[in-house]
Amino acid sequence: MELTNDALGFMLHHSDLRLLKLQLIKFKAFGVTPEQWHLLNSLAEKDIINQKELAKRVDKNQTIVTRMLLILERKGFVKKEIDPNDRRAFLLYLTESGQKVQNNLLQLAEKTFETLLQDIPQEDVAKFAQVLNTVYQKLDVMIAAHK
Repeated sequence: MELTNDALGFMLHHSDLRLLKLQLIKFKAFGVTPEQWHLLNSLAEKDIINQKELAKRVDKNQTIVTRMLLILERKGFVKKEIDPNDRRAFLLYLTESGQKVQNNLLQLAEKTFETLLQDIPQEDVAKFAQVLNTVYQKLDVMIAAHK
């Protein structure tokens, strides 16, 4: 299928769907979905985080994050403890097993992107990243204006 510039939203959306499909295939052996991996990555960035902050960081509502955390906890990748400063909240962190899976998936994702981008000149990739970042920031401003 040939995509044109006047279908930028379509191209972004469908490229993201294909990337998601590829990640689902590659991550299956680890028993983790791309969405769950996103949580693992966010938890890896900070030693301990509460659920509300995690939901904000991954830009998902707390109910969805709660469900995904239950799955990750059952798999032994995430541990939660009651926050001593707020007994209604939980503090979350990766277990040793969760750190290992997160690291393995990070390496797998990095190799995937190396392969995906290997035939594209580095300056084109850098410009693409710059444009996507600008679009992302503008979308944040536009969303904030409608709240």
